[in-house]
Amino acid sequence: MYEIFEIISFILMYRKQLYKTAFLSSPIIAVFELSPLIFIGNQPYSFFIKSIFVFTFIILLQWLFNVFLFSENRIKNSRNIWKNYFLSFLFAFFLIALFMIFSSSIFPPRKDIPPPIFPFLNAATLNTIILIIINSIINRSKKEQMDSELAFLKIKNLEAEQQQLIQKLQPHFLFNALSTLKSLINSNTEQAEEYLIKLSEFLRFTVSSHVNELVLLEKELKFTNDYIALQQIRFGDSFFCEINIPENIRQSFFVPVYALQTLVENAIKHNAFTSSNPLKLSIVYKDNCIEIKNNKIPKQIENKSGMGLKNLNKRFLLIDGLPIKIENKQELFSVTIKLFQKERLC
Repeated sequence: MYEIFEIISFILMYRKQLYKTAFLSSPIIAVFELSPLIFIGNQPYSFFIKSIFVFTFIILLQWLFNVFLFSENRIKNSRNIWKNYFLSFLFAFFLIALFMIFSSSIFPPRKDIPPPIFPFLNAATLNTIILIIINSIINRSKKEQMDSELAFLKIKNLEAEQQQLIQKLQPHFLFNALSTLKSLINSNTEQAEEYLIKLSEFLRFTVSSHVNELVLLEKELKFTNDYIALQQIRFGDSFFCEINIPENIRQSFFVPVYALQTLVENAIKHNAFTSSNPLKLSIVYKDNCIEIKNNKIPKQIENKSGMGLKNLNKRFLLIDGLPIKIENKQELFSVTIKLFQKERLC
């Protein structure tokens, strides 16, 4: 039933184009067919004009019958196609026979009447041309429909891949958060309680926003601030973060969900900072982008997997086709990500 509904929608969508072609091409074909009459015989121009109107009507009837026949065939079994071709040519021969019967009352008598086989051959040729045009329009329309459906499926596939990448971040973060909570419970129960409250607020965002590909920058900053607060409980005076983004920018742009939090987490993960040599992180707005940079305090044994950064870079490639900008200098590491004007929901 659903397939029949789709086919009917296809017919309604492209039958208009077929009818338009029929009305535009009928007089053109008629003029082409009858143009030799100007040079053969001494027939008056009134005869030529009258013939054009008659042939235009006949050709238009052929067109309309074929459009009805072959567009309606879309909702029938394709095995009936040859039956439709037979009916198409039968109708063309019927029209030309009808024309020949009544031509004596429409046109003046002529001595140079061609053998009866020629009008039927002409009708068959003309009908073949009409069928070729109809099939060409239908096939092209069908290709456009298939291309549109393929593009839609590609978008859905990209959206599914986006969700898969986003979901990989959640267990990764949760594992680290629970490990931190466990250590705080053993060393400082008051901090552990505060950490647990902020963690619950943080996780509330992950539950409500995981269906979004992009979120408002203001929401992502709130989420990232909660994460930073959790890390400051964990690391104390060894970790500092400064955020400098104008309020109007926060309310006007969108970023991939977890983008800023991932970059903050990446800086914490790959640096061996202490209270005497703290990690200093800044998040600033610059030319429709956000730059996240930090001083480098390399670990002696470094895990080079970089799953979070690779994940984020792939997400930007899927959304915009452009990668994130990474600068890895001797004493400074920075990542620049693009801001988006429009929210795009999965």
